[in-house]
Amino acid sequence: MPPAAAIAPHESSGSLLPRRLSAEDRRTQILDMAAELFIQRGFESVGMADLAQALRISRPTIYTYFASTEDMLDALLEARLEGLPGRLHPYLHSPTDSETAFDRLFLALLEERDLLMLLHSGGGPLFRQKRRTFLQALESRLQLAELPRAQRSGPAGQQLIFLMIHLLSSAAYAELTEEPFDPRALAATLGTFVGGGIRALAAEPEHV
Repeated sequence: MPPAAAIAPHESSGSLLPRRLSAEDRRTQILDMAAELFIQRGFESVGMADLAQALRISRPTIYTYFASTEDMLDALLEARLEGLPGRLHPYLHSPTDSETAFDRLFLALLEERDLLMLLHSGGGPLFRQKRRTFLQALESRLQLAELPRAQRSGPAGQQLIFLMIHLLSSAAYAELTEEPFDPRALAATLGTFVGGGIRALAAEPEHV
């Protein structure tokens, strides 16, 4: 049996009349509110009752779409993962000046404010695992062509790439939420730091 449609206002003939939200619109509404509350209060502090109260709907209605706030977090991160690699890709695959690829990536991440706020809206073990999974998926989808030797350097090289993305996203979040500083100067510092680690890996003998 399909879920009961929700009611929302719309204009008709100059008067405000109720209309029914489609299942897709209701799902989007729930996710939007979940993201807002996760960022405002922290992921671990938000429950189904909080969402129901904020949306003025019943908890059973929310359970029709999501079994838990964990499922909502998964859906939010997956939706953001879909478009992010395409937006970041040009900063990693520029045919010129590859030495500054990470500087450009950091500055690009500053434009992803909503994602950065969501990625840092929790601190518990479950949330940290979700964040790690997201960053690993992002690293995989970006296919960092700038680092062919590092990618072939075994677990150490792969871990460096993952840590680089985590470091850049954390630094971008700090720039958005803490005492303002010069992001371009920090980007250059990060680029030097990360580049040194990559060059050190590349200088190691190839694994047989």
